[in-house]
Amino acid sequence: MAETDKLALYRLWRPQTFTDVVAQEQIVYPLRQSVISGHFSHAILFSGTRGTGKTSLAKIFAKAINCLQPDRGDPCNECEICRAANDGSLMDISEIDAASHNSVEHMRRLTDEIIFTPLRARYKVYIIDEVHMLSAGAFNALLKTLEEPPSHAVFVMATTEPHRIPATIISRCQHFKFRRIPADEIIARIRRIAESVSLNIDDSALEMIAMLSGGALRDAISLLDQTRQLSATPVGRDDVLTLAGMVPDRFLSETAEAILFNQPETLLINIQELVMSGRDLTRFVTDLGGYFRNLLVAHVSGTPEKLIQLRGEDIQRLTSIAVKTSVPALTDLISGLARLLVDMRLSPDLRTTLEIGLIDLQCRFGSGPTAVPVSHAAAAPSGAISREAENRGAKDGDAELTRSAPAAPPAARTDEAAEDDIRKAAGGAASGAEQVEAGRTHGTAERRHEGLQDLPDEKPPAATIATPSGEKPVLDVWREILDDLQKEHRMDIALCARPARVCMNGLTFEIHFDSNLKGQHSCLSESGNSQLIRQMLSNRAGQRVDLSIVLDQDRGGTDGESAEWTWLRKVREKALIEEIPSPVEGSE
Repeated sequence: MAETDKLALYRLWRPQTFTDVVAQEQIVYPLRQSVISGHFSHAILFSGTRGTGKTSLAKIFAKAINCLQPDRGDPCNECEICRAANDGSLMDISEIDAASHNSVEHMRRLTDEIIFTPLRARYKVYIIDEVHMLSAGAFNALLKTLEEPPSHAVFVMATTEPHRIPATIISRCQHFKFRRIPADEIIARIRRIAESVSLNIDDSALEMIAMLSGGALRDAISLLDQTRQLSATPVGRDDVLTLAGMVPDRFLSETAEAILFNQPETLLINIQELVMSGRDLTRFVTDLGGYFRNLLVAHVSGTPEKLIQLRGEDIQRLTSIAVKTSVPALTDLISGLARLLVDMRLSPDLRTTLEIGLIDLQCRFGSGPTAVPVSHAAAAPSGAISREAENRGAKDGDAELTRSAPAAPPAARTDEAAEDDIRKAAGGAASGAEQVEAGRTHGTAERRHEGLQDLPDEKPPAATIATPSGEKPVLDVWREILDDLQKEHRMDIALCARPARVCMNGLTFEIHFDSNLKGQHSCLSESGNSQLIRQMLSNRAGQRVDLSIVLDQDRGGTDGESAEWTWLRKVREKALIEEIPSPVEGSE
């Protein structure tokens, strides 16, 4: 095996002349001209993101100003100076790692040595990499020498964080700023490298490598080097994603559709698969946010292929999904994923936080398989309804009618007749679930109350609560409080409170739990939790409201209405059938 075969590809393909440098023309041209003219600064600062060629250009410049036979500013790489510089034996070119040589003593040793003339070359060149790592004392020790160095000394400094370098240092340097390398130039270079090592790789895989590199050519070459170890022929896009620790596009697409189109079981199965595969969950949330960004681009742009680095069939799939959504829903989902990422960084249980966060986004911003997108929903007679209220209504309406019908048949028939009137008034534009929600918002609760009054020997609880803006349905106020709890990051209380049935009894807000929900009842009964809910109720009502948390003796009581999502009720009932213990009960 040749010695060069043991080197990483990014070392084998490090540029050796100005001509070999990729994409940094704004820096290559002035440096080349300064070498040709012989007029260059004694102190140069290179700054920019990693892997864009800072150290490589510093080495090329050090060779070029000392080369015995330069060719239009390029080092010849044939003379004894260039050969010695390439194999690291030229003592007149010193490369210093400031991360490990950052003390005052190191800088003083350098300033003591700099007065001696070069041994073989014309100039002594000091390349200080990651110069921002120098201590304040080291910068001060370097300052005077940097301002008035000997005529044979040249400093070339490189950094990824120029803001950490003192202004007194920067003002004494020529500052060159490196740009991220465009994806097409990265693809051209790594394709050439792949051909040189006989690596069979798809164009889609090369595009993915370029996208993952983020404009850093060295990162792209390193990832290409990793693909040489794969047995796949040719190396495909999913192979690159697997190497990078990312999920395939198909997985992201399935998860996004599960969120958008109310498929909680698919969502939970995908999270299970994600956990069992050992993937980074926070990286997955970032990737999912990027997928929704692509959906947004496909929705608003007439030429998404110019803004999304995907294959044609993938863009067509994105477009087909995007037309079923709305711009507000997609932007809210992206914002929600950003908040979820922050919560996960502070969470002791990433999986649970991820599951709750994604299901919450699904319930708030997803649309059912037959639901009309939010942007096309019909307005309620009294005015515009918020997007969150519409989505909640689409999910909760069926559960409310199912629960109400057996308990009070006359009221259920009254509601059905009222819903027919609402459908006629809306012209059939809204979906069935949204019409039920509209009917509930504009008097369903009051009509149910009136129907219950017709029943003999039974006085139903009040269905509305007095607020500064007038009478509001109790269930609406309860939903607002659950949303407030989520915003306050009290998801534990919000989830335990979902199955409860709520009603007003005078000035007392009653929260009823079925007899089998002892854990949820215990959670809300804790003094701190009940006090928080009481305070939120009083704020909403504009006056003091008493709170009563009741565990009913008989399962399936009839007092009040519940804000529980349909899918959550099904999961809870399944857990009861399978005798899965409540996490709250297990902790007692």
